[in-house]
Amino acid sequence: MAIVLIGCTADPRKYQGLRSSEQLAEQKKGDFKYEYISPDFNAATYNSAIVDPVEIYNGDDNQFGSVSQKDRTYLADYINKVFPKTISKQYTLTTEPGPNTLRIHITLTGIKKSTPVLSTLSHASSFGLVTNGVLQAVGENGTAYGAVYYAVEIFDSQSSRLLYAHVTVQTPDALDVTASFGYLDAAREGVRIGAQHLVRKLNKLSKQAPKTSVIEKTGTIGK
Repeated sequence: MAIVLIGCTADPRKYQGLRSSEQLAEQKKGDFKYEYISPDFNAATYNSAIVDPVEIYNGDDNQFGSVSQKDRTYLADYINKVFPKTISKQYTLTTEPGPNTLRIHITLTGIKKSTPVLSTLSHASSFGLVTNGVLQAVGENGTAYGAVYYAVEIFDSQSSRLLYAHVTVQTPDALDVTASFGYLDAAREGVRIGAQHLVRKLNKLSKQAPKTSVIEKTGTIGK
């Protein structure tokens, strides 16, 4: 019974079709499986952001499995709503490149669907509560829960230079029974969580000085 209920959510991959693939490095801890930060990225100098329409990844190393194109489009549309709304809490949204403006590109790379009845029952039973309590304690997703896989790549809007990137899988807390009803509910909640994680990460980077400052003779930052 425990084996049936727990299942597993596979780790995200360093998807080869991403522009940032070669720069991404595996992280031993933190919110994201793979991450890249440009050494001279000074996040504090940016106050506006362009959020590109979500790209649905078609590489052979995607993690959609048998998820239909309709469901992929549905979740991409949901990301298109949630991420800009969350990002706007820290940045002024714009559609035009300019100074002090980021361009944020999100690629949906995979979806794991929940098993609706099983996930709800597993959270409502006493056995399920114990099991999910243990899973939450070790940072795992809930029983029979789904997840969303995606990549975030952030560029300077004028130079198109890669400043930051991460690849991640997001899923609700193991004890969040509200995300257990529909087969995409957990993935939707993962989108909301992921958007908050991105803003929190950018806020953290805004408070940190860049690791290096490469200054050319002209006085501009080297690319």
